Amino acid sequence: MKEKVLFPAQELEIAINADVIVAGGGSAGIAAAIASARNGAKTLLIEQGGCCGGMASRGLLTSIICMTDGENILANGICREFVERIVKDMKLAETSYRWQNIHPESVKKIADQMLAEAGVKVIYETVVTDCIVDNGVIKALKCYAPCGNFAVGGKVFIDCTGDANLAALAGVPFEYGNENREVMAPTLCVMYDNIEYQSDQRNGLGRKEWNEAAKNNQLPVNEHHFVGFFRNGDGCGAGNLGHIYETDVLDIFSRSEAWTKGRELALAYHKFFRENVKGFEQSSLTLSADMLGVRESRRIVGEYQMTSGDYFNRQHFDDEIGSFAYPIDIHSGVSDAGKQAAVEQNIRKVAYDAGENYGIPYRALLPKNSVNLLVAGRCISTDRAMQSSVRVVPGCMITGEGAGTAAALSVKNSCSLRTLDTKLLQTQLKKQGAFIK
Repeated sequence: MKEKVLFPAQELEIAINADVIVAGGGSAGIAAAIASARNGAKTLLIEQGGCCGGMASRGLLTSIICMTDGENILANGICREFVERIVKDMKLAETSYRWQNIHPESVKKIADQMLAEAGVKVIYETVVTDCIVDNGVIKALKCYAPCGNFAVGGKVFIDCTGDANLAALAGVPFEYGNENREVMAPTLCVMYDNIEYQSDQRNGLGRKEWNEAAKNNQLPVNEHHFVGFFRNGDGCGAGNLGHIYETDVLDIFSRSEAWTKGRELALAYHKFFRENVKGFEQSSLTLSADMLGVRESRRIVGEYQMTSGDYFNRQHFDDEIGSFAYPIDIHSGVSDAGKQAAVEQNIRKVAYDAGENYGIPYRALLPKNSVNLLVAGRCISTDRAMQSSVRVVPGCMITGEGAGTAAALSVKNSCSLRTLDTKLLQTQLKKQGAFIK
């Protein structure tokens, strides 16, 4: 049995009270906080890093994908506004709603601007470490920052941490990975500069050369699901290069090892690009991400669990808060070449035709065993297959906007999250641009 210690109890001053408290400033958190504030709620956003954006900023995510089903722009609210403003800041001619390459500095800038314009109070370098719960009602959060421990109070709380950290602290049940606790492998993204691009080079660079090396058994690492490198400036770009297999993202030792392995892989991939990809001969590896690219961890158990059946049935719901269409995309968690290579084949098999989509029900944002908590982003209530579809940025922002709007309306109408009129919620979301059938 491991040795245990008992820390003394601590009385904390409540540093701030707000109507709505959003934990996590990634894509879901940005959308949740902006939606809440725009709908009249005093809103606090708590972010553990020094900027908002999550994977799209600190994580050096290469692109925001699948805002559309090929006929309809599904992420037509805050997500569309966010991306269009990023594109304008990058001085690009037009926005691609299918596959838009992004620059992390533009993401940070636009996130700051949109949050400030909405009136959201943001505190950085702050981690939620505990919460006080009474009969399912969250009363306050315990937070830690460089100044020390403090508390925040609120009426409604939204977990946008990605890992469902707040929900877990509050006693919400959750699922994790497959039956063997295997989760999709994370990635540590990178940025290069001093690239001499050809005029037509923009997306998926290095894939052709990597696949050729695989055929010739000349790969520098065992990676058979190679995503590639994406241009985001005149001589720079970002790489979603490789996976860190056999990682348990809820084990701090395994997760820490993933960081070290990710940096080792970054050097190997850059060497490959310099030696094999035209235009990268003099390139420099300028940065590896400040955020591990975790694709999958906790999935909360909510009032409704979205399943693969909902995906294949193109299911829509009476209480849906938006629609989405990204394919089921389960990356391998293990270094098995066959399983890695099968990922993209499986995506093509299950991808929707143009105009097809599914709905996201409000109930999937409502966790069990809780009264005043909502969850948005990749940890909403789904099975593993459906999580692999909704986990990308537009899906996270759709659920974030739905959660933030619901939180503000519940405060405004003095009702609980579960008695909130979903027709009223849908009417407001449609006004904001949501695609609801």
